[in-house]
Order: sequence, then structure tokens, then C-alpha cells
Amino acid sequence: MSRDAFIPLKHPLPLRYFHEVARAGSFRKASDQIHVAASAINRHVKQLEEEMGTPLFERGRGRDGLRLTAAGEILLYRLKRAMAELGAARTEVNSLLGLDRGTINLGVNEGMWRELLPTVLTAFRASHPGIDYHVVVGNSPRLIEMLLADEIDFALAFNPQPSPNVTFAIRHQVGACVMVQKTHPLASRRTVRLRDCAEFELVMPDDSLALRAVLDRMFMQAGIAPRVVMTTNSYEVMRTAAETGIGIAILTQRVLSTSSRRSPVVFVPLVDTDIQPQLIACCTRTGRALSTASMAMIAEVENAYHAAHP
Repeated sequence: MSRDAFIPLKHPLPLRYFHEVARAGSFRKASDQIHVAASAINRHVKQLEEEMGTPLFERGRGRDGLRLTAAGEILLYRLKRAMAELGAARTEVNSLLGLDRGTINLGVNEGMWRELLPTVLTAFRASHPGIDYHVVVGNSPRLIEMLLADEIDFALAFNPQPSPNVTFAIRHQVGACVMVQKTHPLASRRTVRLRDCAEFELVMPDDSLALRAVLDRMFMQAGIAPRVVMTTNSYEVMRTAAETGIGIAILTQRVLSTSSRRSPVVFVPLVDTDIQPQLIACCTRTGRALSTASMAMIAEVENAYHAAHP
């Protein structure tokens, strides 16, 4: 068989970059999402085009200036099928290895990782030291895309869109809370109301996060002008700011962990608001047979949730 038949297998990085650009619709967006310089991505894609002997993208100007050529459409279709087959092979091999060896590929929202690590992963690793992990952090739509492409085994996501191609292995509703330092005046309350938060400085999400619009509407309807001391596009930054006392944070993401004696903060339930309960779901691709290790970790997540919400 000729050398050319093995080009896709011998050059996986250009294929990955081609896939990311095709998915994102531009080199710049792909660069932002995978944190690789756009110039490096473009160089690898051009290398792939040279090896394939034809352009894969039509490069024009403007927002819609990048489009797949007919050759690019064919390659993308075949590449997605190959990725799905490789994902299935990985799952089958991991199933043979059981809980002694193998890799769990999981995706999580940013706000979930801090809770997942101490509550689930640490205990799971102690019981199954031979298992390796690949963790992808992203927003829910991105995680679902990766799930459907078999790039990850399962995803823990907030408010994923229902789809016949996605199965919710776990689903629970979670409410809002206020995150404050243990020494804060609100820390001793069993519950707090929105007006209780008005006199304190707030750490708020910026306009890029869906929670900001919800909070703005809440304060407007209550006739309250919040004292915003910091805004950010990161739930992790909000949590850190609340821990260090910069301000208090209203969150909808207390899911697994409970406040420990060593924690500098407490989570006080927030009542009388119009924040709707948020869906936290463990998502799998419909019809996919997961490895023994992945199924065991999903069960561990479920047990951790019930332990935190008896």
C-alpha cells in the first residue's frame, strides 16, 4: 500500500487543527478555543492541504470569508466518522481493562471542577489507582459537541439542551445560594433574601455569562441598585473573590461539595428570587456503550450528589 494512504494517521495534528477550524468557522475562533496561535493553526492546515493536493477552505474576506471546499466537506465527514470509530475502539479496549487500567475522558463546566476534584476524583483515584484521566473544561454547548463526536465519554454540564442524541445519565435541579466568608454577617443565616445582599459589595458575572441578565432582572424588579465591586467572565474568579473577601457572590452552582471546617466560605441558600432552578446533568451519547471505568465514575458522581443533598 502506498505511503499516501497513511497520511491522515501520520499527521494527526494538522487533522485536529483542520477539524477545529471547520467547527469554529474561522482560524481566530479556533485559536481562542484551543489556545493555539492562529498562525500555527494556519500553517498546519496549509501543510495538510499540500499533502492532500487540494485546498480544503475557500479563504475570503469578512465574517463569512472562510468556507469548506468540496474536498474539505469530504475530509470533514470522513474525519468525524474516523474519530467516532476511534472513540468506540478506545471504549471497548477500556472495557477489557475494567477498573484496573484505562482512561476516562470527561468534560465539565468550569464551575464544576473545583467540586468534582475533591469530592469525586480524589476518592475514585484512591480506589482505582490504575485509571488515567483526560479532563476538558468548556461551556455546555461545546461539551455536547465533543460528546457527540466521541471526543469525551461523558459530560457534567449545566442546562444542556435536550436532544435525542444525548442521554441524561444523571439529572438534578439545583438552586441559588450566596457565597460568603465564614466571618461575614450573612454567614450565620439559614437563608438570605435579595435585600439582605444589597448593603454588601457584590462580585458579579459580566454580560458574557447568562447569569448576569438574570441577576440584573432580579435587582431591577426588587428596586435594588447592587454595589458591584467586580465583574468577571469566570465563575472560578467569582468564587476566589468571595473566598478572599472582595465581595459576596450569588451563584447557582453549589452541587456536590458541602462547606467543610477548613473551607473559608459558606453557602447560604437564597430565597424569594426569580432564579429558576438550574439543571445539572451527566450527559452521554445515546447508544454509546461506555467503559466500565466511566460507568463507575458516573455512579460515584451520583453518590456524591446524594451525599451532599440527603
